Amino acid sequence: MFGGNKPVLILPGILMLVMLIGGYQFLQNSETITNEDLQTILNSQVNITEIESGLQIEAGWDWTVMPAEGLYGEDYIGIYVLDSSTGEVRTDVDIKDGLVELLYSEHVIEESVGTTVENGVIFAFSNKLVDHESYGNLGQVKVKIEGADLNVDDVKVQLLHTWTEHSPLEKEDATFSSPVFTGATNVPYWIKVFE
Repeated sequence: MFGGNKPVLILPGILMLVMLIGGYQFLQNSETITNEDLQTILNSQVNITEIESGLQIEAGWDWTVMPAEGLYGEDYIGIYVLDSSTGEVRTDVDIKDGLVELLYSEHVIEESVGTTVENGVIFAFSNKLVDHESYGNLGQVKVKIEGADLNVDDVKVQLLHTWTEHSPLEKEDATFSSPVFTGATNVPYWIKVFE
């Protein structure tokens, strides 16, 4: 079919054309997501066990798709207990041994303790990409709650996600009912309740 050196010249050209078309198709069909839409694919789980002195809460989150804008800012986990009869947040419980761990491939890459506030506890952690390790997209939090008449169904865990560099959140309200960022306005965020 081919004579001489023509195959040496034609076959690499055909291969390059196939790779170019295949790469273009791959990029067109790859899934991209924005930070605003990230909450729709966030996987979360909460395990609450009764212990002798109260409740042990272990919660985790994971999103497997990197947002198109990248990872920036800080995220916050809020944990609080509702009074089942009134629906109000309880302030008569004690929060003990709170720790948040950021994971990369099952290895702990960052950890911090929470800030106890009047109505619960708030954990702050960073969203960033350092040397191909993503911080903030995979993690777990553990906390012990002590108090009278604690019910597993009354514990709430939620994530407040931001995606810009901003002043820190004023850690005053674990429910994030109206978050205030010190000296900053119009900080984009969303809140997702873990289930």
